[in-house]
Amino acid sequence: MGLVELFVAVLIAGVSLVNAGPAAAAAVRSRDARFVVLATANALLALLGALWAWGELPYSAPAWTAVQLPILGLVFIVVLLFLATTLLPRRT
Repeated sequence: MGLVELFVAVLIAGVSLVNAGPAAAAAVRSRDARFVVLATANALLALLGALWAWGELPYSAPAWTAVQLPILGLVFIVVLLFLATTLLPRRT
């Protein structure tokens, strides 16, 4: 159990959950399937981050929730790329 792993797992869960909101709103507004996929991917990454954060806590979490820092780093890069797809303006 490490505090860095816990911090990154919580950060992954939080950023993914926040980023799923605008994608879900755009999916409802435009009925475009791409936004549904983006919102679903962010929601699943938030769930994965929450599971990893649970695995880093000193409670009786299952062994399959444990994760190492390199994997967390790679998933955090994916989360930041998903965030960039939401923040970058659309080309016209």
